[in-house]
Amino acid sequence: MTMAALPVIDAAALVAGDPSARRALHAASRDVGTFRLAGMPFRRDAVSLARRLFALDAAARQQLDIARSAHFRGFSVMHNERDWREQIHFARERPARAAGQPWHRLEGPNLWPPDPALRCDVQALLRGAEDIGRLLLASLAQAIGASPDAFGAASDDAYTLLKLIRYHAQPDGGERRRGVAAHCDFSWLTLLFQDDIGGLQVLDRGVRWIDVPAAPELVVVNIGELLQFATWGDLFAAPHRVVNPSRSRERLSVPVFINPPLAHTIRRVGRQPAAPSWPDPAHIHRVLPLAQVADAGVEHLHFGASEWRRKGENIWCAECCAAAPG
Repeated sequence: MTMAALPVIDAAALVAGDPSARRALHAASRDVGTFRLAGMPFRRDAVSLARRLFALDAAARQQLDIARSAHFRGFSVMHNERDWREQIHFARERPARAAGQPWHRLEGPNLWPPDPALRCDVQALLRGAEDIGRLLLASLAQAIGASPDAFGAASDDAYTLLKLIRYHAQPDGGERRRGVAAHCDFSWLTLLFQDDIGGLQVLDRGVRWIDVPAAPELVVVNIGELLQFATWGDLFAAPHRVVNPSRSRERLSVPVFINPPLAHTIRRVGRQPAAPSWPDPAHIHRVLPLAQVADAGVEHLHFGASEWRRKGENIWCAECCAAAPG
């Protein structure tokens, strides 16, 4: 498949309720699991924001160290066989919750840089991304013949996550390092803003790795595991991976994970496909076992409990991580 084959969806046509745009959105979400969205005015601001945050001095980054957060927010460095990057996590700003369910710990305040303008811009990006998420979730629901609110929307209590990522340049000698190993996103869907370096690849249902063009004017959208589960696998959680191709430049990307509220129970929508296909030419890191997605006996999934299992219990891959007792 050529680079040009990755679908491009017009956001304005979705806003207008164009049935052909909805059909194209459904086809892209079913067959490839990734598409590019045109017409997003604040796309360049996201990469600029990442550049400003990663330009903070060491003392400021230390104040953002994720080890200082009880809510899995802040700055971290990932140097291992799966990842070669550094990143900063933000989410909706909320007060910490009283002790209750384990997943209540996921909600709380962010760690903020000293510049109030950065805080303002992070919050604006989160709000803008949630607007896109509402549009896409409602359009996908209508495309499959369901109520526009079948997947909920990015509501005021949604657990929206923002990650700013800096992939390091390749070393001058030795083997190329991958920025992040092949995986699926644990979200309804993920909006990805990226610079012009390239290096992102997605795997379609035809078991073909597609190079995603480095086109900063477009927003890349990945279907996540939650939508795949909710639709019995009709919508395809696209496996993807990153290798920064440059030996002289860092690669910046900004994914925003559009999620339901932590208290939300995800229920199935539509009919179970006769035989969903799961391409896996090499191991793909997934939170949900594929058998669970296709299992007619599993009718619902609690998001908060699943997200806590992934983060709090560190069971980030159904195959790589040992099952928790009980």
